[in-house]
Amino acid sequence: MPVRIRKTSKTLLGYLVAFVVLSAFYMSLAATLPLNSDSVSAVLEAQDILHGNVLLRGWDLSTEPYYVTEILPYVVVAGLAGWHLSFYYLVPAMLLAALVLLAFQLCRVLAPAGAWFWLVLVAAPTAFGVQVLLISCIHIGAYIGVLACWLLIFAQKKQERPAVWGVLIGLLVLCLASDDIIKYGFILPVLGALAVLSVQKRRLEQGRLLLCLLASVVLAHGLKTVLTHNGAFHVPGLWTMAFAGQGRIGYNLSVLVSGVLHFFGAYFFEKEFSPHGSGSELFHLAVLLLALWGVVRIARSKTILHDVFDYAALFCIGLMVGAFTVSQLPIDDASTRYLVLPYVMMALLLARHTVLPAGGRMLGVVGAAAYALLSVPAPVVHFWQTNRNFPVNMELARLGLRQGFAPYWSAAVNALPNPVRIAPVDFSAEIRPFHFLSKRDWYTQGGTFFLCDTPAQAAQAQARFGAAQRVEPVDGHVLLVWDKTLRLPD
Repeated sequence: MPVRIRKTSKTLLGYLVAFVVLSAFYMSLAATLPLNSDSVSAVLEAQDILHGNVLLRGWDLSTEPYYVTEILPYVVVAGLAGWHLSFYYLVPAMLLAALVLLAFQLCRVLAPAGAWFWLVLVAAPTAFGVQVLLISCIHIGAYIGVLACWLLIFAQKKQERPAVWGVLIGLLVLCLASDDIIKYGFILPVLGALAVLSVQKRRLEQGRLLLCLLASVVLAHGLKTVLTHNGAFHVPGLWTMAFAGQGRIGYNLSVLVSGVLHFFGAYFFEKEFSPHGSGSELFHLAVLLLALWGVVRIARSKTILHDVFDYAALFCIGLMVGAFTVSQLPIDDASTRYLVLPYVMMALLLARHTVLPAGGRMLGVVGAAAYALLSVPAPVVHFWQTNRNFPVNMELARLGLRQGFAPYWSAAVNALPNPVRIAPVDFSAEIRPFHFLSKRDWYTQGGTFFLCDTPAQAAQAQARFGAAQRVEPVDGHVLLVWDKTLRLPD
């Protein structure tokens, strides 16, 4: 066997082993979180695809379709291995493992002797980090696409091949059609980087890359149009975006600081000023401040030769943090999930530009190990315990109930592990279908029960559909059962 092939085989085997180990590890962290309706909906969509509804006809999806980047991984895993509830936790774990390994490979390409230990900022999530990295439909698949695009760009820089440009365009089209965040995390930053380099050098820089970006945006729009005209899924999308008011910007900054500190385990507020009370948080804060100082130093440095990646990474960080601050998007600390890609780009910039002697690199590795040990929450093996053995779903299955209605946050989350179709509804002035992560024929086919969050909702349901034949409390909910089929047409 030629030496080159043997070396490549060993590298691939190493990455495969690392992928399996990281996936298992991240799955044990993901299992610390109970199911939620947003994430379970991705599982239900994947199951519908496997049942033949490839285009998810009749579905109202989320603010983004997430079709290729988040839903198809469930389809692939379940299609190959058959469905199992553990896949709810396994697939997000596999996506994060892929993200970390792609970032590591990009480190090797950017700076073979670089300080790769900075990747611990993303690879070792805190308890809060688990919430924004290890549930489905939270953009991780799109970030994998971004890193894969960067690897393709650097492969072209080493040896340009027309076929690779085609692969880049295809990957971007699929990612853009699945998750619009690609525009803000990759397309616009790279366009900005090309503009800056072209002005600096007084000539058009990397024209082929520019054409690929523009072509991918046009083709992605065309793909969305074709899908829409062929009866594919419907995407409600975000509300009309607008600049936040003065008062809201102050709130956004507060959420930004709080969310970032929580993500990096550095939220020291209201903690006792002692090694035991806030020692871990202050250590994480020191690491975070060191990282931020490093990025500022890179941005201001006149001795570092910036290229497309450096400028694009800085633009990505500035654009996404700026948009978060001045828009109406932030709601609470969890909204900082939109900043995961800037965290990744920060780690990559630091890994590329931190030049240390052997002793310094060893000290960095030790620091990264300490950061990870103080960050990662205790893993969980039995996710049934995390979900308290699914009391609502088990009761529905015991009663033989298969189709019904519930408020959004109590609908999909109680549809597993036993298959129960629960259509989300909106309890407002009147009970209406909630066309968000739901299928429209669920409401016309109807159901025989309502799972209500409050007695007021139970009273409203009985005022609308008549007295229920069975009323019982179930795990803090009120279950109403009728001996007739209830329907909620639009």
